[in-house]
Amino acid sequence: MASSIILTLLKFYSSKQRTPVIEFGEFVDYLKRYAQHHTDENPELVVYTNGSNDSLQEELSKLVSERHISMLTQGGKQFIAVINYFMERYTETYAEMERNFSLPFPNMNDLPKHVPADIADRQQASDIIFKLLDENFHPDDKTLYCILFSKGIPGVLLPSTVSGITLVNICLKKLQDLLRKGDAHDYFQKKITGANPGKEISIKNFFTSFMAKPEETWLMLRSNGDSFYYWNQLCYFIKQDCTKMKDFNAEDINVLQTVGIIEVAASFYKNKASEKLLKDAAFKALDEQLLHPPYYFTMDDIMKFKDANGNLLVTKYTESDLKDHLEYMTSQTVGAELPTLLSFKINDMQTYLILKEKVMPLIVRLCNDARELIRESLAKSWYKYMLDYEILPEMKEQPAFERCLERELKVCSPILYGILTSSFLPVLSYDDKTPGKIPLYRDGLLIPYSELLLLRRTEIYSSARIKLPFWYTIPVFSWIVAAIKRKSKEQRRRDSEKSATEKVLEDEKNKAAAKQTELDAKDGADPKKARKKELRHAAANVESQIVPGNSTIDRELDSYMQEWNDRISKQAHDDLVEDINTLIRDYTRKTLRSLKTENLTRDRVASLAEALVDTPSLMKVKNHPALKRYIELYMVKLIKNLP
Repeated sequence: MASSIILTLLKFYSSKQRTPVIEFGEFVDYLKRYAQHHTDENPELVVYTNGSNDSLQEELSKLVSERHISMLTQGGKQFIAVINYFMERYTETYAEMERNFSLPFPNMNDLPKHVPADIADRQQASDIIFKLLDENFHPDDKTLYCILFSKGIPGVLLPSTVSGITLVNICLKKLQDLLRKGDAHDYFQKKITGANPGKEISIKNFFTSFMAKPEETWLMLRSNGDSFYYWNQLCYFIKQDCTKMKDFNAEDINVLQTVGIIEVAASFYKNKASEKLLKDAAFKALDEQLLHPPYYFTMDDIMKFKDANGNLLVTKYTESDLKDHLEYMTSQTVGAELPTLLSFKINDMQTYLILKEKVMPLIVRLCNDARELIRESLAKSWYKYMLDYEILPEMKEQPAFERCLERELKVCSPILYGILTSSFLPVLSYDDKTPGKIPLYRDGLLIPYSELLLLRRTEIYSSARIKLPFWYTIPVFSWIVAAIKRKSKEQRRRDSEKSATEKVLEDEKNKAAAKQTELDAKDGADPKKARKKELRHAAANVESQIVPGNSTIDRELDSYMQEWNDRISKQAHDDLVEDINTLIRDYTRKTLRSLKTENLTRDRVASLAEALVDTPSLMKVKNHPALKRYIELYMVKLIKNLP
């Protein structure tokens, strides 16, 4: 608090004396008199009433470290240079310069000789102007910058209270004033035209816009295209003419400082335009990847998207830019339509994003996948229950069967369940104009799961019952055994709530793990087969990354096969699958000869699949994203099952 009082008194005293440099002894006397008169108002001033310098020196040291003042010694006397004096003075200078831009810039030569050079923060023009023009840079209000140029050009003094935009605007007005003098306009236009033959019209338009529309000059500097090149050309030729002089006068210095600042500003906005082009290209690549399988992505998945060269897209934009882009896609609407990107949750926890155009096709695919799995799972599960003479409610009652299907769907396809229970689906289903679309709602409610999955309770029950031994159909005998072995009502209720799908998936995964263990055991300690063993484990690691936890690699292969294989006849369908599988096997066999185990990663598999899917032999397949995913999965399966 004391240092703030001292700074206030220093500012007041320097302003009163109209000098930025105060003799230390004079200020000590002034401070003593002021403290004696204002001790009652401010008790902190008591320490200065006796004229002691110890407390004052301590406070002045703090102000020096905070760059409020600068201390210097001259002729055996100590002086205090008040930086705020220059800040206020040069702030007024720039305000006046905005009205009368013919005034020269304040520079280092304007400082009194006895003022120390370190009173200004000296930085190269390219460094400080880049900072000042950056929207994220917030300078303090107590720094006096010195913008340094090449040798022979005095540095421009700029208080931090003047923004970079204000500085560049003043320079643009100065440049306009320069081109209005004599034949300077025509002279420089001819020089740039001579250096760029064939661009006469665009150069003429550049000069015309610059001179005729001063209010748009700032926008011209920030625009992309050829304007950046013309700005640099204009600044170059002006500097070239000025530097021919052996001795610079005040006007030459002012011109060189002006074009130097404009040149740096043009370079800044050129870099910004280049960054924007890269960012736009990265977001375009991101939008394209949202069209690829699996079509639904978490924020973490999107953060891992890569460009064609294998570089992370997130390196070309900030995480904040990504969030703004996704927020725009999930909120921007046209009329009453839904936004382009939709979001849904699973178990009220994990949020997924999916393009609107991919929702209905994904529902169809996931329904097909879930139907086969649930039918198989329920048939196996019901058969086991009936072997124990148990009859579950869902076997006989349709409402219980619908609840059973919902329970199974949550387990086998949480993504599908999340979409079906999302808030956007009713609107999307109503607006869907796809030929042969599936009516998902009836009387404002989602159709029963049995209709959605095309599953009939009686068919599943019959397929499970027909496998039972014949004596289960003998009425009296089966009734007596059932009465003996039947579980309690509470136990039957708990059994009915268990997921049959979960058990089937677990069995399939256990079989796959047992097969890999068997292959590893056959290899034993044979060093010749060690590489195959490592490849199998690397492939299993890749499988865990690309196959959802609630599915298996075989089920994913079948699912994506239905997407890219649109052959109607069974023979044509099977022939196409066999041809492509053979092609993948041959390609994988050749690749494995030189593939190192440590290089078998998810990215490597994706790049191999990308290279194969772009070959001429596969160009006739329409759905390349689904085919690429299929190739990735099939390659992983082949490597994982290496004999």
